[in-house]
Amino acid sequence: MKKTQNTNSDYKAEFPMLLMKHSKIMIVYADKSDFEVWSSFKNGDETAFNYIYRKHAAELYNYGMQVCQQNEWVLDCLQAMFVDVRRKRMRLGDVHSIKGYLFTVFHRELFKLIRKKRKDEFVSLENSTDQFLIEASHETKLIDQELVGERKKELEEALNQLTKRERQAILLLYQEELSYREIADLMAFKEVKTARSLVYKAMAKLKEIVNVNGCLK
Repeated sequence: MKKTQNTNSDYKAEFPMLLMKHSKIMIVYADKSDFEVWSSFKNGDETAFNYIYRKHAAELYNYGMQVCQQNEWVLDCLQAMFVDVRRKRMRLGDVHSIKGYLFTVFHRELFKLIRKKRKDEFVSLENSTDQFLIEASHETKLIDQELVGERKKELEEALNQLTKRERQAILLLYQEELSYREIADLMAFKEVKTARSLVYKAMAKLKEIVNVNGCLK
């Protein structure tokens, strides 16, 4: 299946009013901790909710497109998740990493939606090979800025020879910059060391697949 590349511009096309640069909302909360922003949101501050939406919606959308590459499904799930979080705000617990929390909730809800959508198609989500396909862009912290051309393509192909779970872990760590704790929560691991072990295993496998001296950090 052909890989779909998605950028923030794709998301802006769907939600043109969400990511206005230098907006007052972004400035007001720029220096506040996630705990402070989340507390304001829980207490009914609509500005805090708008800040959370604007800051994280695009990256959640891009992650969702890595999962299923179905634009309508991702957008529907994203909107439904934010509506649900806003509706239940008074009952939510404290959060110290808003991004980690939203990624975990969105991941869970998106997989529920995918299973529902694909139920009648007899498509196994676990056996799907087109999830978390990685493009070796400069935004991916795994890649040195100087890496170009054939070497970048070589590394990209090597990354996509990993298992789905290995690609997912690398994507979450190096591109989304989640912590090992957040990755463990999102991937439903009981222990943080399982997430760390998965990443180490994936990196070791990469070195076996292709000689990338000077490419991997």
